[in-house]
Amino acid sequence: MNQSFGLGAAALVLGAALLACPEAAAQGFGEGLRLCGGSLLPALFPFFVVCELLMASPLIRWLGAPLCPLARRYGLRGRRNVAVLLLGWVGGYAVCARLVARLRGEGVLSRREGSLLLALGCCSGPGFVVGCVGGQLLGSVALGTLLYGIQLAANLIAAACLARIWRPDPGEALPAEEPPRDPVTLPGAIGRAVDSSLTVCGCVLFFRVVYRLAAALPWWAGHEGALPFLSGCLEISAGCADFAAAGSLPGVCFCLSVLGLSVFAQLAALLDGCVPLGPLAAARVIHLVVMQLLIRLALRSLPGEAEVFSSLAPRVVVLRREAPDTALAVFFFLCAALYQLYKSRQSPYNKDK
Repeated sequence: MNQSFGLGAAALVLGAALLACPEAAAQGFGEGLRLCGGSLLPALFPFFVVCELLMASPLIRWLGAPLCPLARRYGLRGRRNVAVLLLGWVGGYAVCARLVARLRGEGVLSRREGSLLLALGCCSGPGFVVGCVGGQLLGSVALGTLLYGIQLAANLIAAACLARIWRPDPGEALPAEEPPRDPVTLPGAIGRAVDSSLTVCGCVLFFRVVYRLAAALPWWAGHEGALPFLSGCLEISAGCADFAAAGSLPGVCFCLSVLGLSVFAQLAALLDGCVPLGPLAAARVIHLVVMQLLIRLALRSLPGEAEVFSSLAPRVVVLRREAPDTALAVFFFLCAALYQLYKSRQSPYNKDK
C-alpha cells in the first residue's frame, strides 16, 4: 500500500510538472528519442537477439571457458553462467541483466550467484565507453579504452568485496547446470529482444524528461555546477556528456560507477525481481571509490591533456507540436512507465527468501 501511494504521489507531481513546464518536458523527450534511435537501439537490439540465440546453443559452453578460472574465484559455477559475464562485459548492463534473468528462470543460477554476476558483469559496454565517451566526448579512443579497462578492474574488486561479505547460504540449493529447457527460435529471440529494448528505451525517455523538469526549477539558477551530478544520477549517457563538456574526467568516472536511476530501473524491469538489487547498489559504492583511485593513479602516467567536448545539441526543437498536447502525451508515457516498474516490484520472486 505504501509503495502504491508513493507511485501515485510521484505520478501526480510529474503530471503537475509536465503541465507547468511543457517545453522542458518536450526537450527531455526529444533528447531521449535521439539517444534511443541514434545509439541505444542500433547497438542493443541486434546484440539482444545474438545473445538469446547463443544462450540456447552448445557453443555457449566454449564461449565461457576462458573465464572459468576467474569465475571460480568468485564462486560461480557452470560455463553458461560464466559466459554471461563475458557477454555482459561486451554488451553492457542491460544484456547482463537479461541473461541473468533467463538463467534464474531456468533454475540453474542461485540468488547469490546472480548477484555476483550482476556485480561483475554490469558495466557500460566498449561501444559506449571507448567509442562514445572516449572517441566522441573526450576526443581520445586511448583514453576511452583506459576508462573501460579501469571500469572492469573496479568491477572485479567490488565483486570480490561482495563475495567475501555475502557467504553462500547452506540452506540454498545449488542446482546442477543443465541445457536450456525450451529451444529458442529466431522469431522468439527477436520478440524477447524487442521487449528488452523497449524496456531500456522507456526508462531512458522517462528519466530524460525527469531531468529536464528538475533542471527547469528556479533553484538551479545559482547552482549550475551541480547540474551534471543531477544528470549523472538520473541517466548515465547524458551525465557523461555533461561532465565531459565541463572537462571533468573524475565526473565521467562518477557516472560510470553510479550508473544512475535509469539503469537501476532498467535492471529492475529486466530482472523482474529474480535477483535483489541491494547487493549491486552496495557494490557500486565500492566501485565508485575504487574507480576514482584508479583513474587518479592512471592519469599520472598519461602525458598532456585531452580536449573534451559534447556532441549533444543544446536543445531539441519539436516541430508542429502545441505545448499542452506534448505535455499530455509525455504524461501518459510516464504513467505507463511507472506502472511497468510497479508490476516488476510485484513479481513472485520478491517473496523468495
